[in-house]
Amino acid sequence: MSGIFIPVFARSLGISYFEVGLISAFFSAASFFSSFIFGKSADSNRLRPIILSGLAVSAVSLFMQVFAYNAASLATIRAMVGFSVGVYPAALIVSVYYEKGSIGKFSSFGSLGWMAGYLIAGFIGNIEHLFVLSSLFFTIAFLAALGLTDAQRPSISVSYFSLDVLRNNLDVYLSMFLRHMGAVAVWIILPLYMIFLDASNFWIGIIYAINPFIQFIVMRRLDKFRNEWLIKWGIIISGLSFISYSLAQDFCSIVPGMILIAFGWSFLYVGANQLVVERSIEKASSAGILNSTTSAADIAGSIIGGLIMQYFGFKQTMMFAVICSILAMMVFSWMNRPSHKSSI
Repeated sequence: MSGIFIPVFARSLGISYFEVGLISAFFSAASFFSSFIFGKSADSNRLRPIILSGLAVSAVSLFMQVFAYNAASLATIRAMVGFSVGVYPAALIVSVYYEKGSIGKFSSFGSLGWMAGYLIAGFIGNIEHLFVLSSLFFTIAFLAALGLTDAQRPSISVSYFSLDVLRNNLDVYLSMFLRHMGAVAVWIILPLYMIFLDASNFWIGIIYAINPFIQFIVMRRLDKFRNEWLIKWGIIISGLSFISYSLAQDFCSIVPGMILIAFGWSFLYVGANQLVVERSIEKASSAGILNSTTSAADIAGSIIGGLIMQYFGFKQTMMFAVICSILAMMVFSWMNRPSHKSSI
């Protein structure tokens, strides 16, 4: 709810395109470390306290965004938000796995939340009000999570310095990094691109809501597909969506790309999460590292997207994302070969 208009809010404070990218990178860097640390922690500690603490600190940090007034303060507070929202996802995903739930259906409710947030953001428009509402919704999530029970699971010994999980899933992590780096370069400037195409805050919220609405429908139906197939087609469809964005003539022309990216991310996110969790003994660590991978891609994509936008333009940013998708497909197809997997 608050994240969609951070680039617009930053520009209203007189912050440059490049600084917008840096602020997003601060958010992602904090999320990277948090996801790794608490993903590892969730493999050897109770899941419920990790989930509750993550939701609580997220509620506080999101409210703090109200007090941002320049580039430095916004970057600092967004870093706090990034660290907070990296605490609980791995613990939640693994909790669902051990309770024999569907990761696809669980993920779909996250998308439903994104959709509601985008719609509310579009209708309200006032960014500071959205910061307060974002905090309120995390507070409600915290109260709801008080009813959680700790999932029954085997006890395992976890080393923070072990690279086994990373090595065993390197094909997924690296291809996810490349694809997501390109996507973030687009997302960091997409609201500004839509304003350039004469969209109001209302229409930005409405069009953004299309993506998670379709994700909610699609993610619930992916359990029967092979994870490798989902990952490959997720990357391919993502690349097509970035091409679609580059061809947009007005803000309504963004809609086909939103539909495509919804299918692409649904396939990729569900396939990647299921594959790394099923492969790994340290299941929370594998999910946490995947979340860290997307955060690392957020850092690189934010900086590169800001630079390309600052010195070249919108459409060149979209084409960078297309190149990243092609590289991601090549990397996954090569590294996922049986002969290669057996050697890493």
